[in-house]
Amino acid sequence: MGYDIYIQTPDGKDADGDENYFRFAWTAMPRTLDAMNNFGMLVDLPTPTFPKLSEYELKREDFLPGTEADTAITDRIAAYRTAYLAAKDTSEPDPKGIPAYKLEYNDGFLVTVAEITAALASYEAQANVDIAEMPVGDLTWPSWMAFLRRAKTLGGLRTY
Repeated sequence: MGYDIYIQTPDGKDADGDENYFRFAWTAMPRTLDAMNNFGMLVDLPTPTFPKLSEYELKREDFLPGTEADTAITDRIAAYRTAYLAAKDTSEPDPKGIPAYKLEYNDGFLVTVAEITAALASYEAQANVDIAEMPVGDLTWPSWMAFLRRAKTLGGLRTY
C-alpha cells in the first residue's frame, strides 16, 4: 500500500517516463506532509463533495460490465462521470498552496500547476531552505522537491 504519484501532461494524461513517477510508502507520506506543512506548502481546504448516484437517477448496477443500458442511462452515466471528474479536478482560482487532502488521499485528485507553484514559492521563501535539500541521509525530500519542480513545468500531478 502506498501512494503512486504521476505527473500529468498539459492535456491531462500521465506523462511517460520513470522521471514522471514518484512512490511513497504508506508510512512515509505522513512525514512528508508534516514537512510540507511546516514549510507552508499545504493549505487546509475541505475535500470536495462528490456527486451522488441518486442525483443522476443511477444505481451501482448501471456501471457493471456487460450491463445493457439505454441512451438515457448512458447519458446520465456520462453526466455523472463529468461531475465526478470535476470534483477531483477542483482548485481555487488563486491557490496559496496544495490542498492537503489532494496528497493525504490516493484518490486521483489533480494537484494543479498553480497549486504546485504556490507551494514551491512558500517553500523557497523560507530562510536557509537550501539546507533542507542537502544530500545527507534520506534523499526522499530532495527527490520529492525535484519531482514537484518537474510537475510544475508540465501539467501538475495526481496521487493514486
